[in-house]
Amino acid sequence: MAAFLSKYMNWIIILGGVAVLFFLIKNYIKLYNKKSFIHDAMNRKNKESYLNTATGEVEEREKSEAVTPDTIRDYERSFNEVVSGYNACTQFIPLFPLLGILGTVSGLVSQLQSQNLEEMFGSLHVALSSTYYGLIVTILLKIFATVSAKLIEDTEIVLDDYDKKFDNSVKLGNITSE
Repeated sequence: MAAFLSKYMNWIIILGGVAVLFFLIKNYIKLYNKKSFIHDAMNRKNKESYLNTATGEVEEREKSEAVTPDTIRDYERSFNEVVSGYNACTQFIPLFPLLGILGTVSGLVSQLQSQNLEEMFGSLHVALSSTYYGLIVTILLKIFATVSAKLIEDTEIVLDDYDKKFDNSVKLGNITSE
């Protein structure tokens, strides 16, 4: 087992990191699209102004695609599903330093079993490089995860603000809750 880990640990770390990065990027794109959709819905007006050519006055009429609290709840549910996928991906990030440490231990165990100096240096190289790759992959994934977390936080602030405004409107009697 130690020989297998010594031989392939760096590739396991790199390929695992690429896979997690792929899923983080995929989730980031989904999150960005959901955020844009929610912001557009929040800024959309339920009424539009038009010029009545017969009277020459500006009048308002309801848009056919009005934004309702239920619409916002649906957007929020959809956004939270994507956030769950993001959270699942970020759970894998702490595995990479552990894999690096496992590679270090397997390299050191292989070093103890080797008889000549050349094999010892090869095992030491595996031990140190697996830790190096594990830390580099973790740092890169953590940076990308932080950018995604900021996007999630910004969208949650907008949704929380909407909830507060809606609740206040219901309390003031401006909106009737069904």
